[in-house]
Amino acid sequence: MEKKILVPTNFTKHSWSALIFAMKLFKKFPCTFYLINVYSSRGSLSEAMSIHKEDDEETNASVSEKGLARIMQGLSFRKENQKHRFEQISFDGSLVEGIQEQVNKLGIDMIIVGSPGDTAGINTAENNKISKITEKVKECPVLVIPEKYETAIDPNLEIVFPTNLRKPFKPSELEHLIELAQNTECSIRVLYINTEGKALSTDQEKNKEDLLKQLAKVNTSYHMLTKTSPTTGVHLFIESRESDFLALYQRKQGFFGKIFNKAAIEDIDFDPKLPVLILKEIR
Repeated sequence: MEKKILVPTNFTKHSWSALIFAMKLFKKFPCTFYLINVYSSRGSLSEAMSIHKEDDEETNASVSEKGLARIMQGLSFRKENQKHRFEQISFDGSLVEGIQEQVNKLGIDMIIVGSPGDTAGINTAENNKISKITEKVKECPVLVIPEKYETAIDPNLEIVFPTNLRKPFKPSELEHLIELAQNTECSIRVLYINTEGKALSTDQEKNKEDLLKQLAKVNTSYHMLTKTSPTTGVHLFIESRESDFLALYQRKQGFFGKIFNKAAIEDIDFDPKLPVLILKEIR
């Protein structure tokens, strides 16, 4: 089955790196990669992706179209997968609006975004372009790739998946986590942060059992940390194990919000230095 992958670009090194990562991640699949550049024809718009003009007379629309054309030309020399196709989209408006419109119209399976520097930049408190995409785009998973991340060649790669086990997951919500694990030959480490040191409730035990059953297609293990905050617990787990990916499920009033809650004094300023898959709640 063909995959439809949306890759936002502002013609920088990190957005190009995200595209190459996407091509490698889906190398076994027929795919259409939609390259989208969002610009504003109405002056500076905070959610539009910045573009560089070579000429003061040049319009933002022209810069956007030329930049996408250059990427397409560069891709014409790459022959890794004959089943990969590429389409370009130049969108006038806000970043979230442009991405959400394509998700709805094209039936996008995943958004893959490159983050500048060595962190994922997903902390919603930072209010940057990456966090706006991960927080506001609905019902489509987002994979964020830090610019300086290099995939390790290791038979023991792993994805950390923290959860509070309070609500069950729909199979469709876990589909892309399983697919990421299969494509990268990763194991999944389900992580429960037991902040209060209490035993799991009956509902949590059932949700745990159902979750592990749904993840049975890939190598999966269950882990628990006690007497620590969600943010610190996830950070320490990743650091101690040198994990390779982090997967977060975005549900209102759920773990995703707590991991970035700075209200607790013991919490650290968490900005992971590894690829992060944001799974979305599907209604």
